[in-house]
Amino acid sequence: MKNKYFLVFVVIILIALSLAACERSASTPPPEEGGAAFPTLEGTQNPIDELNEFVTQTAAAESGGETGGETGGETQPDSGDQTEGQEPTKEPEPTKAPENKPEATAVPEKEYKVPNTYTLQKGEFPFCLARRFNIAPSALLSANGLTTSSVTYAGQTLKIPKDAGKYNAGDRALKAHPAEYTVQAGDTVFSIACLYGDVDPRAIEDHNGLSGAYTIKVGQVLVIP
Repeated sequence: MKNKYFLVFVVIILIALSLAACERSASTPPPEEGGAAFPTLEGTQNPIDELNEFVTQTAAAESGGETGGETGGETQPDSGDQTEGQEPTKEPEPTKAPENKPEATAVPEKEYKVPNTYTLQKGEFPFCLARRFNIAPSALLSANGLTTSSVTYAGQTLKIPKDAGKYNAGDRALKAHPAEYTVQAGDTVFSIACLYGDVDPRAIEDHNGLSGAYTIKVGQVLVIP
């Protein structure tokens, strides 16, 4: 209420000064220093404009120094498109090239029949056949008139006894499989089968797509079923 009365009072004073300025002669000397209660209007400023300016300044003082039209405050930094707390997107790592491994031929479970006779191939001997066909070594040797000290050779044909009892001289498997084997100098499918013990050469041929008059090369990788 006090501010309102104050503003009314000021308005009345300004109006009175404006009227006095209009009636005062241009030759009237200025009042003596310290003799006027309020400063006179100078120049050609419109009294109404001065009144508006005074009222605006008074309102600004009452509201803490802010005037309408513009708002202060700090400008918030541009946060960009990244959400706070979200980790930046990582570039996908390049996919490693697959290792060069042999492609095994899909072969269903197959049982290879035990032949009545078998011709030894390079790298084979009687104990290979005993492990492969799961027959007792002593029965195999006896059926062919051989002993443990007998010498055999590639091309020799042996009889394979039936119902002679299962292999009884230790583990049939000499190396773990399924596996991969890299061909060495002097290897044959038959000698590789003997190396694993209970693997049939026919199974190695089937799983690696070997047929006809095939050859294997040094460094070639074979799938051992």
